[in-house]
Amino acid sequence: MAQTLPLDVYHLLEDRIGREQADKVASAIEIGFDLIEKKADAVALQKKLELRDELTRELATKADLRLTESGLEGKMETIKVGLEAKIDGLNQKLNFMIVLMILALTLMNPVAAEIIKGALR
Repeated sequence: MAQTLPLDVYHLLEDRIGREQADKVASAIEIGFDLIEKKADAVALQKKLELRDELTRELATKADLRLTESGLEGKMETIKVGLEAKIDGLNQKLNFMIVLMILALTLMNPVAAEIIKGALR
């Protein structure tokens, strides 16, 4: 976007140094404005690129998240298998304890003891 010299500044130059010189100075000033604008755009682009590079190094990417997710899934699967094995072991112990309780209650029951005596005779 070309920057132009304000009209009152141009008239002041024209009054001080003449029309021909004022045109040259105004043209030089406008070229200077254009150069400054181009330099500012270049600096802004450079800063954007630097910021993008810094953020790329600091922030997690989708690939980083996928890698972490696959690692966590593997760990969760290992934990799941371990828990299932422990639950199966506890289930067997509970079943054994139930059988023992039924057997103990049966053997301690006086009616069951008489039935067993009768069956053994």
